[in-house]
Amino acid sequence: MASESNPSQTPTPKADPCKTLGRKLLINHSEFVRLIISSLYSLGYHRAASSLELESGIPLDFPEYNSLLFHVLSGRWNDCILTIDSISNLDDRIRSAAAFLIWREHFLELLGSGNGLLSAIDVLRKRISPLELDGRRLHGLARAMVSLEGVVTMENKIRRRIGLLLDLVEVLPPWFRIPCGRLEQLVEAAVTKQMESCMYHNTPEEASLYEDHECSLEHIPCKCSQTLYDHRNEVWFVQFSNSGEYLASSSSDCTAIIWKLL
Repeated sequence: MASESNPSQTPTPKADPCKTLGRKLLINHSEFVRLIISSLYSLGYHRAASSLELESGIPLDFPEYNSLLFHVLSGRWNDCILTIDSISNLDDRIRSAAAFLIWREHFLELLGSGNGLLSAIDVLRKRISPLELDGRRLHGLARAMVSLEGVVTMENKIRRRIGLLLDLVEVLPPWFRIPCGRLEQLVEAAVTKQMESCMYHNTPEEASLYEDHECSLEHIPCKCSQTLYDHRNEVWFVQFSNSGEYLASSSSDCTAIIWKLL
């Protein structure tokens, strides 16, 4: 006898990383869903965002980001490096830059602890120096051992570690942590592009997201309101000022006139 299925126990669908959307199939399905989830969180719709994560099977943050978040805030520097190394297809320069940020934070925290000078020297020699980065960075850290410039104290340790996480997100690829407001930026860029390519754009009205932006000829002034006769020959050029209060005209009669609009 077949058992009845329970709708509440429907398994969460698995995301297909190769699935594409759009008329030209240019939009990656998983990336698009992640952008929507990120936008929902930023708009304050946390339950809707969480439901979308659960229903789509697509998380906003990958496990690598969650691991890095935990390790950075906990000061588990070796685990931070292991997390960075676990990210596939990462350029060696990016790995080195991320490793430098991590070990620099560790170095400065040791200096700020009051009794970690020897350990800080060990980090500088064994962890930071082999990264083969700009020598000026090494010299700056070496000077910090004397001047104590930029050292991390107990009072600002958490704030500095949060700053480190944000710096790592900037260094790592954008898929690692979606930039805040990315969906809004894409939509705004599309609207701006439509306005710029509109041949007859001449209206201050806001563009609607429900349709493509396109001005008609009706928006172009076509009624003569005044005729200017002061030039004695053909007019070659006219230009309004940015404020719209003045009009400049030049003519083949070798004169230029600035008109004040009333």
